[in-house]
Amino acid sequence: MDIEWIKSLVAQKESHTLEFKKSTTQLKAAFETLCAFLNEQGGIVLIGVTDSGKIAGQDVTDNTRQEIARELNKIEPPAQITVDYVLTDNGKHVIVLQATAGSYVPHVYDGRPFQRNQSTTIKMAQHRYEQLLVKRGQLNYAWDELPAADYGIDSLDHEEIRRTIRQGIEANRISEKALTEEITDILKRLRLLRNGRLTNAAVVLFAKDVQPNYPQCHVKMARFKGTSKTGEFIDNQSLYGNAFLILSEASAFIKRHLSIASFYQEDRLERIDKPALPTLAIREGLINAICHRDYANRSSSISIAIYDDRLEIWNYGLLPSELTIKDLKGKHESHPRNKLIAEIFYNRGLIEKWGTGTTKMIDICKADDIPAPEFEEYSGGLSVTFAMEPARATTKVEEAFGPLTAIQQEIIEILTTQGSLSPSHIITKLKAPIPERTLRYHLLTLKKLGIVGTHGHTKATRWFIIDLEKK
Repeated sequence: MDIEWIKSLVAQKESHTLEFKKSTTQLKAAFETLCAFLNEQGGIVLIGVTDSGKIAGQDVTDNTRQEIARELNKIEPPAQITVDYVLTDNGKHVIVLQATAGSYVPHVYDGRPFQRNQSTTIKMAQHRYEQLLVKRGQLNYAWDELPAADYGIDSLDHEEIRRTIRQGIEANRISEKALTEEITDILKRLRLLRNGRLTNAAVVLFAKDVQPNYPQCHVKMARFKGTSKTGEFIDNQSLYGNAFLILSEASAFIKRHLSIASFYQEDRLERIDKPALPTLAIREGLINAICHRDYANRSSSISIAIYDDRLEIWNYGLLPSELTIKDLKGKHESHPRNKLIAEIFYNRGLIEKWGTGTTKMIDICKADDIPAPEFEEYSGGLSVTFAMEPARATTKVEEAFGPLTAIQQEIIEILTTQGSLSPSHIITKLKAPIPERTLRYHLLTLKKLGIVGTHGHTKATRWFIIDLEKK
């Protein structure tokens, strides 16, 4: 580091990472800027250079060095700042203060945090400071490892916990000894109970009621008519619950709204029902969203949107800095955001290895002659989109009318075997009840196709199968 290096820096002019101060009379302002550099990508302050870029230098005494040392002690947490004194052509010195991006952001100077706005240093907003504090708190412990707020063991679904043990034993990932253990001991075994307190992971995985303290344990599900969100809703649901409830209900919602093609193979007597998308790939996408999302944001959620031509699963939380979208399509290391949550899914046999979820989705789709899913980051989260290519339908009804959804096929089967029924009676016959508005949509769709008809009016309306042989 010499005067030529200083000159090359000065030629770059002040920027987001470089600032000039005329003398140590501006030392306080210099350290405010260093604090801002620590909170971002690092930077350099040159003392002895005017705003216009003139290298004036200044006298450096023992008192100068002591003054700088005192200001360094006002940076908290302690940070990596180097101090150098470069001799100028006029026999004075330029003081070089260089800050490396901090490892324990946010840093404060004299009790206050600062940030850069282009080439200007400003006080950091309180909201931003609080966000960075939360992030710093996760350096040693991830969010799912932190103590849960206002939840005790009785707040958890004990049957779901024991189901985890049974499935873990079946998958050879948990010792059979756990079958005889008390819930408290099981939670300790699973590292979900520490120092007598539940972790956030325990609540996400097993809470009987996640409201009001964990509103982020939420999934939004919608089936849109058409290929965009501007179309009308066919079905729209919102659910708060633990991870396994969300997985179950989301899987059922998707199954209800995926078209089903039925066909026969020469070597089988039974009819084969094939959904538009492979269920294993969809399940993998849902599990990835549950395991890897950023739960620290209380206003976040998982979103599932089904359109005529695709299915999209979105979860809040960007990829870790070590991964890119391209990496997801090939072999890559795992960087789980929520290790405790992911470990429980692994113990239950729901995932095989960390870091293989995205490639497994791709392989399943390719094996099923479905386009590989597409991954995208937007709105602070990650999405996986499956393009729909419904299989060819060969059942009698579908040969005449085209592919039908699973719920539509179930309605046809109910009306065929039960005769004419009211909408409320049809709902009671379904394997999984649906809102009456959703049922009426499917019934009207089948009516337009000429598959079902009605007799009666208003509350007395009955629905029946039209005799296709007469058509």
